[in-house]
Amino acid sequence: MKTYLLILFLLSVQLSLAQDFAKIDSVVATYPNNFDSIETFTSKIELDFKTDLEKVRAAYFWIANNIMYDYDSANSVRVSGYHYNDDSELEKIQMKYAANVLKDKKAVCEGYAQLLKYTLKALEIKCEVIDGYAKTDIKEIGKVKNEENHAWNAVYLNKKWQLIDATWSTGNEENKPNHFDFNDVYFLIEPEHLVWSHFPDDKKWQLIKKPISILAFFYSPIIHSGFYNSDLKLSKMVGTLKSSKTLKIVFDSINSDKLYYYQYTEASLNLEPITLIKKGDKHIAEIPYNYDNGKELIIYADSHACLAFKII
Repeated sequence: MKTYLLILFLLSVQLSLAQDFAKIDSVVATYPNNFDSIETFTSKIELDFKTDLEKVRAAYFWIANNIMYDYDSANSVRVSGYHYNDDSELEKIQMKYAANVLKDKKAVCEGYAQLLKYTLKALEIKCEVIDGYAKTDIKEIGKVKNEENHAWNAVYLNKKWQLIDATWSTGNEENKPNHFDFNDVYFLIEPEHLVWSHFPDDKKWQLIKKPISILAFFYSPIIHSGFYNSDLKLSKMVGTLKSSKTLKIVFDSINSDKLYYYQYTEASLNLEPITLIKKGDKHIAEIPYNYDNGKELIIYADSHACLAFKII
């Protein structure tokens, strides 16, 4: 009974937050598409919102819906690669970079993170840029990188650090200029979830009791945004599957109300239903396979991509 009441309480809290965010988002949606300075931007936020949570949401929502991902500059040198003599000089470089992002309305991940940081700093809210590694391509599974390739934020709210990725919230696509497909799953996302797609260079920013290793990260599956609402929980976070006539993936939990599918990306665009077999407290997905299917497998919950595996 206590567990049931706790679940109801947590659901009511989530619903309340979603409703509050909808109110904030609707106000920010009326903001102009351009601000001439971070000061002008933050003055508008301070005028409309009172709490730190409201201000963080407002800044995040505007940035994720107005700053385009700069695919042309995606491979250029990031701020952390610039030369500087001391922390004060680095601060000036980063502040100028953030101001230019607001002016140009385009950025790579570092730009999103720096703009959010200095916007919140102007609002007197602690925020840090987290440098690290992101893994998005199935071919990257099992390949440990030596150079950081992503940046996101940690913000101090309600007496604890919480995580945000404004870049991945935009939904920008290279072949769809000026298109935003906003997804707020990366707003204050649980650290235990984000760590499998975002591995910080400094392990303290994993924000979990038992930090994972860089090897565990790079050998884990690709995590798509649909995973966080899929109710799937893997028994082992391993991203490789040994090729055989039947591929088996073991889950600790599923949602019986959802429909799960698989797709071999190199062989077909069709989604095929997954056969799930319950054995004890585990759920085993059994998926037919042959070499013509290729080496890449994606798991879907309803129509949303959740997990991707490399077949070896």
